[in-house]
Amino acid sequence: MITLYIDTHMEYLVMGLIKDNKLLAKKVLKSNKHSRHTTNLLNELMLENNVSFDDLEEVIVINGPGSFTGVRIGVVIAKIIGYTKNIKVKPISYLQALALDYDEVTIGIKDKNGIFGAKFNKEHELIDDYFYVNKYNDDIIIKGDDEVNILKVYEFLKNKPDLNIHLLKPLYVKNIEVNHD
Repeated sequence: MITLYIDTHMEYLVMGLIKDNKLLAKKVLKSNKHSRHTTNLLNELMLENNVSFDDLEEVIVINGPGSFTGVRIGVVIAKIIGYTKNIKVKPISYLQALALDYDEVTIGIKDKNGIFGAKFNKEHELIDDYFYVNKYNDDIIIKGDDEVNILKVYEFLKNKPDLNIHLLKPLYVKNIEVNHD
């Protein structure tokens, strides 16, 4: 069983392959041109490790929050692979992935106007919903481009059910409000 890990939510593109509960390979690229580099990085990872898409059993994808384009690219690639190869896709937010390092935590990331955050219990499950606040709160642990422990994410998701591929959606940093008048 080989699992593909995709994280395109921020400035760094991170791809990994997990086999037999071990990180087989990982590629990282700093880029502000996700649309140009993501598929190339994925192809390099697969070719260098002699892995075909037919070898994949599941895809784990960081579905946000993060850059609008970056998050969309990762989610779309995961959906395409999952749909065309009929394999499981398991999303996890960047915040939940970081929360795996804590017992109980409220964690957030900053953008230029505020903080997008979430609270997680000791089982690392989301409490309530994601939130956006304009002011810093001492109860929120602020993270930047902290690296996610891919194997910890894999272990956390291992026994979780996969998501219906059509329900997989990006999680953006800030909700866009639209006036319907």
